[in-house]
Amino acid sequence: MPPSRARRATVAIVSARGTLTGIDGPLRRAGLRVVRLRSVEPRPVPSKRWLGPTLLKTHPDTVVITSRTAVAAGLQPWRRAVPALAATVEYWAVGPGTAQALRSAGVGHLRRPRGIGSEALVSALAAVPRRTVVYFRSDRAGPELARRLRRRGHRVIDRVVYRLGSARPWTLAEKAALSRATLVVVTSPSGLQELPRQLDGGDLRRLTRQARLIVLGPRSRQTAVGLGFRRVSVAPSLTGQRFTQHLLQELRHATS
Repeated sequence: MPPSRARRATVAIVSARGTLTGIDGPLRRAGLRVVRLRSVEPRPVPSKRWLGPTLLKTHPDTVVITSRTAVAAGLQPWRRAVPALAATVEYWAVGPGTAQALRSAGVGHLRRPRGIGSEALVSALAAVPRRTVVYFRSDRAGPELARRLRRRGHRVIDRVVYRLGSARPWTLAEKAALSRATLVVVTSPSGLQELPRQLDGGDLRRLTRQARLIVLGPRSRQTAVGLGFRRVSVAPSLTGQRFTQHLLQELRHATS
């Protein structure tokens, strides 16, 4: 249990809809105020733009999915177009939320890397023989993961199946809650890139100087440091219990 001062603390979570939903209850039961700000809005790309002959005729060994949106916007249209996909296809999920979305979509042969983010996924697939990999992603994710897997000898079919647009402008009350937060959690590099769009220069500088920030992977940490954040930690896990434990530990540091 955090100290009594921590019970009055505010945790601001900047994320897309539905991310880390399992942590709100435990945090509130610990006496914390939880404020959520929407970071980005995913917009599916029509499947006719990316579901071409190469993908329709490919029989992959592995499918890489890095978000719940990629399941709905990419995997499901592909499976409807190619219902005879082999049952031996191996699906890799980055994070428990993505894994749950894959299970809900009826995926059976599901794996997750040890660790968080694309670094952990590349490490996991570096140890296996050459594979044909289908990778569904957003426009902001960029091609780096595909490039790294290709350097490991894999054939990668890389498809942008959704685009990330800015969320609605934050209200003055939301910006004030963010500025007062004891801890700030930003769940993706795209969420971090949204901060300069939503905050004016002075508010952003104050936030980077004062806030203790938690991110979900090395790439997000790099983005945060580039924005000027001085106190950044990377969560060791995305599972609700371990993530909450890490957050409360960081809260103790922030309020001690």
